[in-house]
Amino acid sequence: MTGIGTWNLTRTHSLSIGRSAALVVVPILDGGLAYYVLHLCSVTGATGFVGALSFGLLSMIFVQPLFVPQRLVVWNIAKETVLRRKRQAALLMIGLIIASAIITSSLVVGDSLDATVQYEVEGSWGQSDISIGGLDFSTGERVSVREEVASELWSAIQQDSLLTSTIIGQQQGLVAGASIESDLRSLPAITWLAFNGSIDGEGVWPGLGGSSGTTYSEIEAVNGAERPLQIVINEVLAEELTLTAGDQVELGWYITSEGQRERTTQNATIFQVVKNTGQAALAGTSSPAMFTDLSSAQRLQDVAHRINTMHYAVASAHEDAESIKPLVSAIEGHLDEVLQAEDVGIQLDLEASTGVLSVSSNLGLGRISGDDILGLRENMSSLGMGSMLEVLQVPLVDFNYNDEALLTLASSSITDLASGDRGLWHSTDSGFGVQIDGSGDAWMWRVPAGGTVNDFALSVDNKYGAVAHADGLVVGYESNLDDEYYAKHLSVDELHAVASDETGWWAIESNGTALRLHHFSNDLVHHQHQTLGIQAPSKILNVHLSVSDGMYLEIEGLLSVNRYSAPTANLSSPFSSFTGDNWPDDEPSEASIPLHERCDGGASISLFSPAQNWCSFTEGLLRWDEESLAVESMRLPVLSSAGGFGTMPQMLLAFGGENAPFVVDNQTVLVSQRLSDLNLSPSTSEFWMKGLIPYAFGDDTSYRLINAGYYTDVEGLEGLSELDSVVLGLINLNDAEHLASAAENERNLVVLTPMTQGDNASIAAIESWFDERATASDVNLGVSAVKVEAAALAAESSGVLAAMFLVFGSFTIAAGVLLVLTIVLMLAEARRSELGTLRSLGMSQSDARSLAVMEGAIVASVSGVVGAIVGLGLAWFISIGFQNMFSSVGSSLFLFEWTAGSLFAGWAWGFLLALITLWGTAVWTARTNIVVALRGGREPRSDSVSWILILMQIVFFGAGTLCLALLAVLGLSSSLAYFSWVLAGVCYLICFVPAFTLELPTLLRKRSSIWSNLHRHSGRNTLAVLGFSLLIWTIGMHSIDPLRKDMTPDELSFIVLGLVEVFAGVLLLTSAAPVLVGRLGKSRLLTKRFGPVLPVALAHPLAAPVRTAVVMGMFSITVFSVIVLSGYAEQFDNYSSSFVEEAEGDYEILLTGSRSRPIELPNDPEEWNLTTSVASSIDSIARIHRSQVFLENTEGDRMPYLLRGFDRNFSEHGGLPLFQWDPSLGETESEVWITVGSREDLVILDASFGLESITDGSGLTTLSFSIGESISLIDISNPGNTKIVTVAGFMEQSSYLFTPGVWIGENVAIDQFDGRLTRMYVSVAEDAKPSPDFHEGEDGVSPLGKSTDVRLASTELAEDLERALNGEGVQASEISKDVMVIQSLVLALLAIFEAYLSLGLIVGIAGIGVVTVRSVSERTKTIGVLRALGYKRNMVMATFMIEVVWVAIFGILNGVLIAIGFHRALYDTFWKDQGASFSLPYDSIFMVVIGGLVLVLAATAYPIRKAAMIPPSAALRDA
Repeated sequence: MTGIGTWNLTRTHSLSIGRSAALVVVPILDGGLAYYVLHLCSVTGATGFVGALSFGLLSMIFVQPLFVPQRLVVWNIAKETVLRRKRQAALLMIGLIIASAIITSSLVVGDSLDATVQYEVEGSWGQSDISIGGLDFSTGERVSVREEVASELWSAIQQDSLLTSTIIGQQQGLVAGASIESDLRSLPAITWLAFNGSIDGEGVWPGLGGSSGTTYSEIEAVNGAERPLQIVINEVLAEELTLTAGDQVELGWYITSEGQRERTTQNATIFQVVKNTGQAALAGTSSPAMFTDLSSAQRLQDVAHRINTMHYAVASAHEDAESIKPLVSAIEGHLDEVLQAEDVGIQLDLEASTGVLSVSSNLGLGRISGDDILGLRENMSSLGMGSMLEVLQVPLVDFNYNDEALLTLASSSITDLASGDRGLWHSTDSGFGVQIDGSGDAWMWRVPAGGTVNDFALSVDNKYGAVAHADGLVVGYESNLDDEYYAKHLSVDELHAVASDETGWWAIESNGTALRLHHFSNDLVHHQHQTLGIQAPSKILNVHLSVSDGMYLEIEGLLSVNRYSAPTANLSSPFSSFTGDNWPDDEPSEASIPLHERCDGGASISLFSPAQNWCSFTEGLLRWDEESLAVESMRLPVLSSAGGFGTMPQMLLAFGGENAPFVVDNQTVLVSQRLSDLNLSPSTSEFWMKGLIPYAFGDDTSYRLINAGYYTDVEGLEGLSELDSVVLGLINLNDAEHLASAAENERNLVVLTPMTQGDNASIAAIESWFDERATASDVNLGVSAVKVEAAALAAESSGVLAAMFLVFGSFTIAAGVLLVLTIVLMLAEARRSELGTLRSLGMSQSDARSLAVMEGAIVASVSGVVGAIVGLGLAWFISIGFQNMFSSVGSSLFLFEWTAGSLFAGWAWGFLLALITLWGTAVWTARTNIVVALRGGREPRSDSVSWILILMQIVFFGAGTLCLALLAVLGLSSSLAYFSWVLAGVCYLICFVPAFTLELPTLLRKRSSIWSNLHRHSGRNTLAVLGFSLLIWTIGMHSIDPLRKDMTPDELSFIVLGLVEVFAGVLLLTSAAPVLVGRLGKSRLLTKRFGPVLPVALAHPLAAPVRTAVVMGMFSITVFSVIVLSGYAEQFDNYSSSFVEEAEGDYEILLTGSRSRPIELPNDPEEWNLTTSVASSIDSIARIHRSQVFLENTEGDRMPYLLRGFDRNFSEHGGLPLFQWDPSLGETESEVWITVGSREDLVILDASFGLESITDGSGLTTLSFSIGESISLIDISNPGNTKIVTVAGFMEQSSYLFTPGVWIGENVAIDQFDGRLTRMYVSVAEDAKPSPDFHEGEDGVSPLGKSTDVRLASTELAEDLERALNGEGVQASEISKDVMVIQSLVLALLAIFEAYLSLGLIVGIAGIGVVTVRSVSERTKTIGVLRALGYKRNMVMATFMIEVVWVAIFGILNGVLIAIGFHRALYDTFWKDQGASFSLPYDSIFMVVIGGLVLVLAATAYPIRKAAMIPPSAALRDA
């Protein structure tokens, strides 16, 4: 641009080479200098470039007077004109200020959002720039490592030349979850932070609560193994539970003990309450957290000398994303170096006497990876190993012979055998069970680890069995063999005895020396108890209870046996010492035939027909034939004790490798001598078995193996004698990998023998080899730049909101530009004679253009500064709206921040827009004919084709071609595809339409009258055809364009489409105006009513069509944007109106827990300690178990997602509303839920898998599925555990917000994928009513599809549930209220946008007010003439009012109509596929149309009245 301007100056003013060079070089240097300075001020990117360009243009404009004398004259005229015409300058400034203010406010809103999220990021992470941690998917816990790993890693960092100067500090400790309970209420999940206090002295991290806050060293000083626990909590937690220093709380958390997750509790005292700053904000600036010293946390969590988190602080100069990447990579390398074999679970055990090295793993399933096994095989020689024995264990859950399950016992110590109604009941010291018909389906229950069975009894009808143990009572039922137990009662103290009668169960519980008698129904639902008036011995050895005609109780202590009796089986019947002789003798069952020689004389029984004879023997139970005395079958325990190895499941072993003592053939098994009593036949006897691991993961398939003999007969296996009680057989490795669900070459144990016995070097080489192979990925440890990643994620979210403000603001900016254009055109029209005078005195067209640009540059420079400041104030008002919105959901954090870059951007972009607008109009006005201008006439119409039009066509043709080229390069799937395709069509229409409607008639006008007529109306025809074509292309072709159907419009497309459609509407109105005015002028009705006022009023807008079109465009753009956004809000409100129904179905209340603390509530709500009468109205309680899985489609693409398992109550109560389903599964939603719940191969998906985003049309998830399609569910903790399911249906549209997940029957979720109870839905009956004294919230209750009574009853019940269950870590909430919070947030955000866009309407109203003021000023002479001809004041007022209303109403209606069409296109593109019905914002349309007209009339009332008050003589005299 500088070069073109200089060339033009040189050509017209005959400048020297030096001056010409200066005119080129100086602006370039100034622009470059500005770019450099802006870069130093952190103003970069597009804003930096535009700023430098603006400064370069300013330099070019204002340096010209220094080197060109004529331009000095022009500069003086421009300066004086601005100072002299203050009103005109002010009008121009208004338009420019609006444009700059909108740009600034949009960017400052983005700054504020960025600052808010950055504050959260900085507050949460503080000095922690890099973090090391990971999650063990098998346990759900964070991965822990030795403390020495952190120390060694820090030493390695200190020795690294790259890291030692950039990593300035370290912090290490434990991060865990816990629950906390006060006297009033509890929180089920808070963050527990414990870090090493010994490094507080480094001063890198501030204390808890700030730089002078509490340190971990201070917490450690008040704690210790023998001291009461003291904790520090943050203010958020203190406010939640109303806690202060010195208060007592109870903490709860889970630990892993022997592979089992166990919950433990501890009382603690609040040591201090600290602010959520410094390290106290590490859990989040608004999240509850507690803090202890590391030593206490390690002791309490049973993880001595271990940590799960390491943080590193980076020097501030290296905190950016690019600088921190190499630091992360370097730390990853050092972490792999310091990790040893033991850190990744590899255990090395050396047998000193033989020099044999055993290798095993203690992680996950206890297996060494296949890669390590292959590596050992390949490096045997180099590692000095002579041989390698590989072992794979196969734990069993089922072992069948002759169609009978052999593994059915809790242990081999049989205490009771009893004949049930249909089955053989057996009781052992550690459990009990039943097997139908003695050989059919079996059920067994074991006492939790370490417990024993105290007593066993059968019900009177022999269908139920029960055992008493230390923790309560468990009941089994012959008709329910699939569940873990039929019923269970947890007692406060130990239950010693159980008996039965026709009324149910009787049990004795001890509490010190006091005894309690309990009575239960068979299903344990009904329960009563009574303390007995009997003093028990201090040490109870045994208790026996018998119930017949009365009750008989025998208590054995250390030194005595006491007997008591009660006359009746009744809780109120008193016990007294027994003195009679008829004590009931409960003889155990015995076999009716002589015992087999293998029986141990313990328990025996004969039962069933044909008769079965059973007895206990060393290994468990056996059945023998009476006549032949042959053993027919046996029963073995599922778990057995194996010497010093502890309790283990029955298993098979497989050997392999170079040192394997033998190889078992495929599909055969060498069995234990324990099975020798079965008289097995080699090569013919078959066994069917199920591996425990695949069974646990849902694979119920049996595997057949053929008997190949006894492994004790194989030489060299003497060492297995210690494991004989658990090793049922030896098999081939291929069979073992299948039965154990092991990956290829995975092994449980490797035994390595050195080439030379006692070769310590070889042992050391093996240890070193495993150490070198140990990497962080083996245990899922990762190194991440946490602060940079969190900031990037947060910035992306805030950037979306800022972009939306800029998108919507662009329409207001366009209105501001049109206002500027209107003012410029009016000023140019008013100064035509002045310009003609200057031109007649010798001013060239170039100088005339320069005059307008210089005036504009002066005004724009000042306006940009003022606009930036105004924009800052506007952003402040917007921030207040955000603060109110955030506070509605309990967060008051919203920071109002701005940067110099955002302020400067308002000036730079506003100035550039103004300069482009002014230059464009200057080019047009500078071409004014001098004579015409001096006479005040109109420009004569040219009969030639304008070169500007041809140039414009060339530019638009090039732009269209460029768009098509861009589309070809990026493809139809690109985010810019829609924009490129639509813009290409727009450019080609603007290029080719004038060629046919204007240029062709101009060239052929002399050929015929038709062409002449077309030429006469070519301008109007061009506007009409172009406007109509653009509307057809942008709106009409939207749904039928085959290419557009496969494209997704983005934000840029919306802006362009909106502006083009408004522009097209204005073109149509401008072209139709003359015809419409002509028709109105001929109307007799209007002529009779208004007389000459109507044609006179409409003559002026027709005489200035460009200016009229610009004013209408202002109105159209602003009205369009307001109504489009109102339509969006209306559509969302319509779309979300069913959210409550979709989220709750027939339920009203949701109980939630967490995977770290699952819900543990009795099935019966009567046991929940509820006090409200509404509790009796509960008609359904559904349990939802949650797990985490990978979803995999048929192409192998994966994504992690939630798996939710629902129970029978959920499906039978109707589940949740469905959007679509396979009709073959049921006619109603309830039938579909019931079908899916009863089958394990069907799932229901939330709507995210079938929906597209309503913002950009992209999929809501990375995978999409359809009904009938297969999905693989893959266990995250064990990828070998998979299940293939079929999509049965989709939930309603909002399910991805409120009920996300893959929904399946609970059996699969619990048994195969370790689902934990995290949700419970509670429903009240349709006739439920609140208590008479409950009125809270009645005024604000919204029925939302259910009666007011039901809603009030739900509110009352939710409050009671929150009170009663909070101590259990369960939170209760009303589903409808949770949903409405989300709705209100979205609608509040849209309301902020609507208020923002209403500024555009103010711009339009201001514009027409300006036009009216200028119109009155310009037409003073005309008004005087009209008044002299007889016009009355009211006629003058009517003339101006009609003129104003004409322009305003057409602008408003154009915006309304275009907005409705655009809204419909948005609906067809996004909302229709979401299942929403089409709706229009009728209220907004009415308010905009009527309110806009009223405001226009109000804004123009004063200048119109002023015009009407001018007397004819004064008007003529002023003229």
